[in-house]
Amino acid sequence: MNPILKSNGRSFFKKANFYYFRISNLSYEETFRLLFILLASILSFFVFDALHFRQYLIMTDVPVISYSSFSIMLFGLIIVHYSKWSVNYLCHDFVYRTISTQYQGEFRDVRVKKILKWLFDGVYYSTTSILCWYFFHEEPWYPNGLGGTNYTGIWQDFPNMINNKWVIPFYMIQTANHLYALIHLAIKRKEVETKYWEYMLHHTLATCLLIFSALYNQFRFGIVVLGIHDIADIILSLSRAQHDLKSIKSLMYIQYVLLLFTWIYTRVIIFPQIILEAILNYQDYPEAAWGNKYLIIQMCILLGMHIYWTYFMMQIGINVFKKGKKYEEINTYDNKEILKQGRN
Repeated sequence: MNPILKSNGRSFFKKANFYYFRISNLSYEETFRLLFILLASILSFFVFDALHFRQYLIMTDVPVISYSSFSIMLFGLIIVHYSKWSVNYLCHDFVYRTISTQYQGEFRDVRVKKILKWLFDGVYYSTTSILCWYFFHEEPWYPNGLGGTNYTGIWQDFPNMINNKWVIPFYMIQTANHLYALIHLAIKRKEVETKYWEYMLHHTLATCLLIFSALYNQFRFGIVVLGIHDIADIILSLSRAQHDLKSIKSLMYIQYVLLLFTWIYTRVIIFPQIILEAILNYQDYPEAAWGNKYLIIQMCILLGMHIYWTYFMMQIGINVFKKGKKYEEINTYDNKEILKQGRN
């Protein structure tokens, strides 16, 4: 063999082994950071694709969401901000007095902020879940598994707009909530959030899914994804908060079982069915070929995160209920303050 080719071959395999080793040894947080970079790197391409498809719909006399409707998001941001402020104002003193004495000093303040956030989330997702079902359960694209009564398919009547007056205000306010979470994470929590890139990827996926699906007239996908996510988030948020508010141990067991059942049912059973149907019954529009595929890819990444979180929740149950370990030591999502105090 030519010595030069042999040398180049060795160099190639050495580099390949190096990158394989780096990727295979990435931490969870580094993996989420890499996925975020990949997602962000192709984002601009699909902005142009979405605008192109929107122009196509206008030229073919298919109604689209007006740009002025996106101003509802500004109204939604104001609602979310002052709703959070109201929860903080009304509940701060009660939470501060009630939470476990294991939190002291600055760690107690940080913990109070987390619990107030979870209380707001519990109220918010309870409200949106009820409204989502009430507004849309009779629509032909609303799944039976979420309480739908007339389901025929997720692509039903695409790319036409949904003939329901509540679609745009509900959608824009929900988008505002996810956008608020993304902005707050990027500005306020970057230095203190131990799972920054994991949450950044999730919040970016959720916000982009909602905005892009609106531009593609895919409100059906967006509303169904919102309905699937909000139900489990009610129990997740309230059970997180309740654990520190002088929780009853037997109640914690019930909450855990209920959360795991709801989470798996909505996010690991129903959600993949929606993705599979979207792929099997894919409606090919050349003007939106990349965009519709991009939305499906985003949903697949979300599904991957759901499976990852499901594994994590099941590990908590096994370690706490079967092996007798302390919840605070196992749940590194909610209890970094305790662990940090222990190290200090």
